[in-house]
Order: sequence, then C-alpha cells, then structure tokens
Amino acid sequence: MDKITLEGGAQVFFNDKNGKCKSCGVNFLWGITKNNKWIPVVQDENGKHISHFANCPGAGEHRKRHSPKPCL
Repeated sequence: MDKITLEGGAQVFFNDKNGKCKSCGVNFLWGITKNNKWIPVVQDENGKHISHFANCPGAGEHRKRHSPKPCL
C-alpha cells in the first residue's frame, strides 16, 4: 500500500480502489486512515491531496448520522 499525507497532516494509505462521488460526480481514490476509516481523497487545484469531504458541495449528505442514545 502507498502512503501519503493529506494537506491537514493526516496520513492515508491507498490500495488503488477508485470511486465516484454520488453527489457531484468527481472521481476519487479511497484511502484508509490510521483508525481504519475509509476516506475519499482528491487533489485540489494546487495539486495537494485533500479529503473529498472538504470540497464536495454534497458532503453533508454522506456523513454518518448517529442516533442519540435514550436516557434511562
């Protein structure tokens, strides 16, 4: 696996798995964070690697919603 550092400093590992955003149609690479979380990665206009969540207009649609736990 290849490793890169994102603009914000996070290190991400790649295994050549590609994807396409369901919201805006941009092609991206799937990466894996040090916490074993999948993250879509693209290059910005300056050629730096960033999370696609940082520049996708529909990013909020893809965030996991956690249900609040009931108070007992």
